[in-house]
Amino acid sequence: MGFEGKVVVITGSSSGIGREIALEFGKEGAVVIVNGRNEAAIEKVATEIKNNGGTALGIRADVTQKDEVENLFQTIIEKYGTVDVLVNNAGGGGDAKKVEDITEDEWDIVVNRNLKSVFFCTQAVIGILKKQKKGRIINISSQAGRALTILAGPHYASAKAGVISFTKQVAKDLAKYNVTVNAVAPGIIASGDRLDNSWNSFSTEDRDGFLNDIPVGRLGTNSEVAHVVLFLASEEAGYIVGATIDVNGGRWML
Repeated sequence: MGFEGKVVVITGSSSGIGREIALEFGKEGAVVIVNGRNEAAIEKVATEIKNNGGTALGIRADVTQKDEVENLFQTIIEKYGTVDVLVNNAGGGGDAKKVEDITEDEWDIVVNRNLKSVFFCTQAVIGILKKQKKGRIINISSQAGRALTILAGPHYASAKAGVISFTKQVAKDLAKYNVTVNAVAPGIIASGDRLDNSWNSFSTEDRDGFLNDIPVGRLGTNSEVAHVVLFLASEEAGYIVGATIDVNGGRWML
């Protein structure tokens, strides 16, 4: 897909959807920067990519912290000289609480993790992409940002809706530099322990009800999201600007 030697940064890529995106870019010959907060988990993914014949570097950074984001990209530039693709994947939902039950700290944690991180990382890479007049930014939003959420709360839905609006604004500003910015909005994806814990907390009857609302009748997979991300990062997607691609089995159609 034309990623040979391209430097691809995937935030929150030590597990779940981010891990699958990293592995897929590794298969395509990209130089994959694996990021997260758990150093052992990061190195495990980087090693997996290398064992499959790819190139990867694990860098620990909390992308809700501006100084750590700046250090992350400084390290990448010092080693590789550029960034070609940024996938803002870091995030995660809070508990499925009603708005009156969410504390200020809970609100800040979820919004920072899902939206502020996108702002910090985009701000850090934007000058690089404008200078080289090429690049891709793909932001991972959620069906929650399109409609409602059943597994998280209004703080998560608000942050993911913000990601979609942020994507459009930045896309408009960067398109003239041959830099495209788009978003992917997954539905309910069988993405790992965090989703499994939420999903399994519901009764069998409730889970069946959720599945009945999905026209394809099943949960999505990490790889189904990853393949959409790779397409948006490719040259073939050069005329897609400011879009949000839904990957939800038809549960929400816009």
